[in-house]
Amino acid sequence: MVAAGALFALTLLGAAAAFYHAPSPDQLSMARWATSRQGYLAAFLLCMPLALLYAVPFVFSGLILGLLLSAEDLPVRRVYALDLAGSALGAFAVIPAIGAFGVERATLLAGLLMAAGTAALAGSRSRRALGLAGVAVVAMALAALAEKRVFDMRYPSNSVLGMARDPASGFVLEHVAWDPVARIEVSRIPRPTPDTVPWPYLVGDDPAFLARFKRILTQNNTAFTYAVEYDGRRESLRGIERTLYAAAYAPLSVKNPRVLVIGVGGGFDVLTALSFDASEVTGVEVNGATVDVLTRTYRDYFRPWVGDPRVRLVHAEGRHFLASIDKGFDVIQLSGVDTAAGTPAAAHVFSESYIYSAEAFDLYLARLSPNGILNMMRQEYRPPREMLRALATAVGALRRAGIQHPAAHVVTVTARDGLFTALLVKRTPFTEEERARVSSWADCA
Repeated sequence: MVAAGALFALTLLGAAAAFYHAPSPDQLSMARWATSRQGYLAAFLLCMPLALLYAVPFVFSGLILGLLLSAEDLPVRRVYALDLAGSALGAFAVIPAIGAFGVERATLLAGLLMAAGTAALAGSRSRRALGLAGVAVVAMALAALAEKRVFDMRYPSNSVLGMARDPASGFVLEHVAWDPVARIEVSRIPRPTPDTVPWPYLVGDDPAFLARFKRILTQNNTAFTYAVEYDGRRESLRGIERTLYAAAYAPLSVKNPRVLVIGVGGGFDVLTALSFDASEVTGVEVNGATVDVLTRTYRDYFRPWVGDPRVRLVHAEGRHFLASIDKGFDVIQLSGVDTAAGTPAAAHVFSESYIYSAEAFDLYLARLSPNGILNMMRQEYRPPREMLRALATAVGALRRAGIQHPAAHVVTVTARDGLFTALLVKRTPFTEEERARVSSWADCA
């Protein structure tokens, strides 16, 4: 058992190091592969061996359980009871451990506890077994001292963190924070231009505004949100109205709207609301690491809008927050809220979110003011699938609300390349004037 505990720790460390140092496929290639059955199989075969590496340590934990069950002086019921209790305790402990230590340090801590704890509790006198346990403990300690080298992730070259490894790119990784929901990275970025970014309609084309793009927040190196340098003056946001994030405000007939932002990220949606003279902005963010970045780690950078009396920042899950209040909003904004970390191999297998369910859309409609607008933005694929699904879900919600002609309550704004769409949904029908304002804004933006 002592040897098995030590081998669990050593193989866990080895599997993690191999996983981190393995080459990462190009993200765009993975997305293209997911559009066909053959491509999905190729992506599966590429990723599965790396995932199976983590099965090796649990061979040794299973061996420990088998040895305990085979011991004649130990009641089987007691062994099973303690095994289930330990599994439950571990399942609860992993969530605060990730938040407090991060995945890498929590992994080292788990290996250390297994190796040292087994050696201490088993009462072995075997020098070889105890020596192997000592090797495992030393290996964990050395890995902790050389954490950045052992857990040096190889990222796709066209990703934000992949570019941050190239000094000539202008991208610099500044901060990493773990949360059980997703890992958050803060990177300094070079000034974007419509010609140098993949999605120019997310940044606009105003040179003065583009000069304020200083940082970017990413989740697991995928879902991103720009963190614009804002000085508290509305004039400093001039140009944000020419981005797709402003789609809901073009037809909006409500002055000084009350805005709900689900998924705050770097605050781009909040700043968009402030630029349109919102009377109040409620930002709901589920990721505690993001909230910590906004309010503590980079508090001086984000203070002009986080400290704005019109802004309320809430650490909660968006749908649960909406269900817990009885209040109407003039704009409800959801801009690609969920992490895309699991979507290249199979859409939503790992990142499915209940904020896109039929019941969620029923709730959004119920919380909209009579002339309020829901703006849901998402990246789209070819052939289209995600926004088609969202559109169908929205139409179903409108029909359940007693609306006979849902088409009159829906407007979609699709980027010229077809890769981003804003879905606008209104409880009351869009007037011809409102549709014309959307069309005019889209042509200008």
